[in-house]
Amino acid sequence: MLHIQTVRRMYRPMGGIPFLPELDPRDIFYTIIGLALLGLTLRPALTQYRFANIPLIYVAIGAGLALIGLPVLNPLDGGLSAKLIEHISELIVIISLAGAGLAIDTKESWKNWQASFRLLLISMPLTIVAVFLLAFYLVGLPWASAMLLAAVLAPTDPVLARAVQVGPPGKKETPMQVALTAEAGLNDGLAFPFVYLAITAATLGFASTGLPDWAWSWFGYDFLYRVIAGWVVGYGCGYVISRIVFSRFGDATQGAWNSIIVILASTLLSYGIAESFNAYGFLAVFAATRAGRANTRGTDDASYEKYVHHGADQLEAILLALLLLWFGMFVGSGALDGISWAEIALAVLLILAIRPASGMLSLLGYSCENLERVKVAFFGIRGMGTVFYIAYAQNHAEFDGIESVWRIAAATILFSIVLHGFAANFVLEEAEEADHPYKADDPDEAVEAS
Repeated sequence: MLHIQTVRRMYRPMGGIPFLPELDPRDIFYTIIGLALLGLTLRPALTQYRFANIPLIYVAIGAGLALIGLPVLNPLDGGLSAKLIEHISELIVIISLAGAGLAIDTKESWKNWQASFRLLLISMPLTIVAVFLLAFYLVGLPWASAMLLAAVLAPTDPVLARAVQVGPPGKKETPMQVALTAEAGLNDGLAFPFVYLAITAATLGFASTGLPDWAWSWFGYDFLYRVIAGWVVGYGCGYVISRIVFSRFGDATQGAWNSIIVILASTLLSYGIAESFNAYGFLAVFAATRAGRANTRGTDDASYEKYVHHGADQLEAILLALLLLWFGMFVGSGALDGISWAEIALAVLLILAIRPASGMLSLLGYSCENLERVKVAFFGIRGMGTVFYIAYAQNHAEFDGIESVWRIAAATILFSIVLHGFAANFVLEEAEEADHPYKADDPDEAVEAS
């Protein structure tokens, strides 16, 4: 006797087509995810075409899925939806930060990373101030929501900025790529104090005159302690983990079969331990991988990091495909409904004026070719880090005007994906064919190259 579900799947209702399976949302999502992951394998072939904007393709597909009526996780619904968006975006950011930390061959110092430090110390604060003023006076957001928007839109995203960052360890890297990669690796941790400033203001209020009572506490704890502790704890974790991995019992000396597990373990350990000390885990993850590079620089062990970076890149690509589909569905389901001209103007000004102008200003007096300076200033890409910060803040405080914050952020990310995605293909120098991880004849060489 046939099971009832079997019968239901064999025969459609009267007038339907026999033997045509019914469409179940679960089955549709499995199929979509499978196709999305299969599409990732086509990236190496598609990247040779200048008009191939892969993130935009995934966003467009996601928007189409929303338009045909598939259910969407909407963070504005709060509860489980907002929590899921927070933690999924959190995971991809920390994986991306780990990959960025591993990728940079240039040793960190004021001389080598001066462009990045200038962007962090000058461009980022100027961006925060400019976006806050526009959000407060132009859009009309309350103080706390305006500060939240400024904080979440200030950092360069480590996830979507991969196209303009350095390649795998050992690959030739330009000063521009080092500047953007190091900036993206550090500024997520440095943006968090301002997210907490917004959360605190939303929770405790902001005095109309003078500094509120909690201002010095925020500066000493959320700004100074948590930033310093994040780097110190992360660097210490990375040093210990790298010593274990490269010991006689570690994966590096036992065939390197577990490189994906190693990067995932290192990322989660450094993040979890730092957060348990109330330090900034984003900063800790980047510091941990920099400690690993410092521990192996100039030794035969350095080649192992190519395998680990390959693992980080694979994990990041999988999560990015899923999040881009979600973002497209979020936009397609009405995230931009009701957007005002003031909100659109803020998004456009940030991408076309605020970031380029603050970036150029921060690099004044820095010795580099003018074209390189323009590239660094222009490619302030916004993406998944912004999604995480808003979801995190929303889950920790009540913000008036949170719908406007999401609209502006979604418009900014979409504009960044379109503009920066195409610009990266036309403006940046193409990688040499020999450096491409998928061009090797031997599969083992391909993995090593990546």
